[in-house]
Amino acid sequence: MAMGSIFFLTASTYIYNDLCDAEMDRHSDVHSDRPISTGEVSEGFAKGFVVVAAVLGLTISSMINSATLILSASYWVMFTLYSYPGVRFKKMFMVKELVIALAWPMLALVGVYAVNNTFSMPGVFAGMMMGMFSFLGMPALSDSFDEKEDAMYGIKTMAMALTWKRRVELLGAALVLMIVVTTMTYTQLGFNILLPITIVGSSLLILRSVVPIYQEYNMEKALKVRKLTYIYVIVSQVLIVIGSMNLALPF
Repeated sequence: MAMGSIFFLTASTYIYNDLCDAEMDRHSDVHSDRPISTGEVSEGFAKGFVVVAAVLGLTISSMINSATLILSASYWVMFTLYSYPGVRFKKMFMVKELVIALAWPMLALVGVYAVNNTFSMPGVFAGMMMGMFSFLGMPALSDSFDEKEDAMYGIKTMAMALTWKRRVELLGAALVLMIVVTTMTYTQLGFNILLPITIVGSSLLILRSVVPIYQEYNMEKALKVRKLTYIYVIVSQVLIVIGSMNLALPF
């Protein structure tokens, strides 16, 4: 139920962001084919979808418990304000990246309270690790592809303030931190040894793919690394679940 709630709330905020950014997306090399910006989907239909998805998401979360509802509603409000023209966290330097990174521990808490209705450090750890990776990796993996339209509409991101090499170095630092922090804390947090083994292995594979794009920016190569890194983010969450299981391991 929590997954369903967050699915609808995330869909609501994503489509609302596309509504607010429709003009920007028309000038993007990556997002110009989005249905709202091309006119394939009408703004009226999109607005209706935003409202219906938000209502469905909040209704489902209210059926779980009050803590899950409060956390889910906070998540939805934060990302609505991220795009809302009157506030627009997206235009605030470093606030944009912090808000997106904060989504991970917030969503981890939604899952934790939906299942246990109490605080759980291992669950929050998973969210914090993904949030840290998101914050450090965003300049290279996301904002680098939006520089043209961001500059046109007065949005200053970390990517715009950093050279390409510095962005890639931050991404590399994020992967190294994943390796170091996981290895140093897994026993204290109750994870099994599969977590550091698998996180170290997958992180090293991504680091290897990052090295070729360090010297100069190449959109085609950078997009391939981004796809690999998105897979890494999904796989890492699965590995955290496996690492939290009470398995009878021979070592």
